[in-house]
Amino acid sequence: MSEAVEVTFLGGLGEVGRNCTVIEVGGKLLLVDFGVMFPDGSMPGVDVILPDTSWLRSRADDVVGLIVTHAHEDHVGGITYLLREIDVPVYGSPLSIAVARHKAAEAGLDRRTTFHPLSDGQRLLIGPFDVEVLPITHSVPQSLCVVIHTPQGVLVHTGDFKLDASPVDGRVTDCDRLAELATNEGIRLLMADSTNADVPGESLSESAIGDTFRRMFPAANGRRLVVSCFASHLHRVQQIVDEAIAQGRLIFPLGRSMVTNIRLARELGVLDLPDRHVRSIDEVAAHPPERVCVVCTGSQGESVAALALLARGEHADLSLGQGDVVILSSHPIPGNERAVYRVIDELTRRGCEVVHDGMDVVHTTGHAKREELRALQRLTRPEWFVPIEGEYRMLERHAGLAVEEGADPDRVLVALDGDRLVITENGVRLGDRIPAPYHYLDGPIDDLGPGVLAERRALAAAGFVHVTIVLSGSGVRCAPPAIATRGWVDADLSAETLARLEIEIRDAVDRAVAAGARSAELERVVRRTTGRYVGTTTQRRPPVSAEVIVID
Repeated sequence: MSEAVEVTFLGGLGEVGRNCTVIEVGGKLLLVDFGVMFPDGSMPGVDVILPDTSWLRSRADDVVGLIVTHAHEDHVGGITYLLREIDVPVYGSPLSIAVARHKAAEAGLDRRTTFHPLSDGQRLLIGPFDVEVLPITHSVPQSLCVVIHTPQGVLVHTGDFKLDASPVDGRVTDCDRLAELATNEGIRLLMADSTNADVPGESLSESAIGDTFRRMFPAANGRRLVVSCFASHLHRVQQIVDEAIAQGRLIFPLGRSMVTNIRLARELGVLDLPDRHVRSIDEVAAHPPERVCVVCTGSQGESVAALALLARGEHADLSLGQGDVVILSSHPIPGNERAVYRVIDELTRRGCEVVHDGMDVVHTTGHAKREELRALQRLTRPEWFVPIEGEYRMLERHAGLAVEEGADPDRVLVALDGDRLVITENGVRLGDRIPAPYHYLDGPIDDLGPGVLAERRALAAAGFVHVTIVLSGSGVRCAPPAIATRGWVDADLSAETLARLEIEIRDAVDRAVAAGARSAELERVVRRTTGRYVGTTTQRRPPVSAEVIVID
């Protein structure tokens, strides 16, 4: 009887981001991706969210490798945090490795690991894992589909993907090899991207965006041109620079990640952009508008990204104004819509002509839509299927699609973060769960914890109130109650409200002192009195703290 194989999901199932899947064979662990997730409005102060590594740390000696499917932050962005805790060799396409190496070097961790670029179709052993990587199309070049040949059959992990028949670089998904695996060995378990599982139709080819640029760029003749997109969308960047150069423009990369990714891609030959066409942004003022094409970050409305700085007029080297053309070659990620449209509004107020994907075909998704997902099911005919990489509704829709395509409903499993699959000769079953909570980072603060976030949300919603009482050693008040507030009421506009609160507190303290109350009990009296008054008067529930100081 062949040994069991286990698959553990540490992130990416039930949310978009922090993707991490762990395969176990013979007591050894192989990681597929280790990404970050970006916070939403319910996570004030949080920079990124990571997969929790408690379980991995307990088995650090068993980890033999990390395969990066592609160079997006939600798949590779957590690598420096992982390397601080576990020394693990990193594998991926040349571009993914270049990005991972750059991140590790910036963090001073590049000497703690080894980096292994893989070529399309390469098959290799990583510990006990027989791994094969296939080309697959996505919005970032050199994305990989990971195939793992195990004692329990072939496991396929698509990473993020779409089925683009005419990608910019001509590198198409290796459907022939997937079909061969399905026909010969058979695919025991398919794990596939679910991001667009509820979107009908097929995704538009990335190369179609170039047609839009070829139509739009000449119309901007005589005006400065700014195009914003994800720094990792290097096929998009290639089409931008190709048309800009054809129109006689120079390329000015703007934004830290854009400058870095363009440099790495040029060094690897992924991006064709000769030196003579590139200039530093600090030289932009020396060139007339018709010669300028700025390629920048900030298409998601990030407040500190290049496009937002331009929109607010806060960039040191470039000021936008009347007649400038700004193209947002992107689509707002759910939750970012308000920030994106705020940037668009600010740019418009400056006199810019702004074009976004609601107006023209300036963006296409990098994720397979329903008809492409159907095609993948027909191509691979997996014995078992687990949808991955998506919110719960996406996973359920993808599972339903697989059943529509003839999959046995009992062999389609909707798993979530922390779930473990046990694969044996008898089939695939859910094993014991492991904890897989969000790991929150706030600058140097490693893991805030849900309690701190709940406190921050409470402060954001209603502010706070702090009351200080000063008593003599005999229990006599030495001064009126001192009330300090932040975010509750305006002290000048609400002076009468604060004065009434002061009276309520004073009277309650005097009664409690007369009854023999001491400091700890007095603090409780002050908190209860303040909380009751604040709630009744303003219908809010800010956190209330109290301090009693006794002067001998």
